[in-house]
Amino acid sequence: MAPGPRQRCTDLVGLLADFVERRLPADVHAELERHLAACPRCVAQLKTYESTVSLLRTIREEDLPSELRCTLKAFLDRNCHN
Repeated sequence: MAPGPRQRCTDLVGLLADFVERRLPADVHAELERHLAACPRCVAQLKTYESTVSLLRTIREEDLPSELRCTLKAFLDRNCHN
């Protein structure tokens, strides 16, 4: 049985970061673009994600309280394996 529209949207939200950074395979990127053309809810989610990323890029490390800086560093150390 094919996933319902709501399940499909939930699955696609996990691809937004790679979609924005153009790191998806071409066929997956195209499929997501087709979905976005027909799904205003996912377009709203994409715009929110893009706004958040844009805002976060403007914050300098020294602007963050030291406790938050330590928490973020610990999170990134645990979860980012780049």
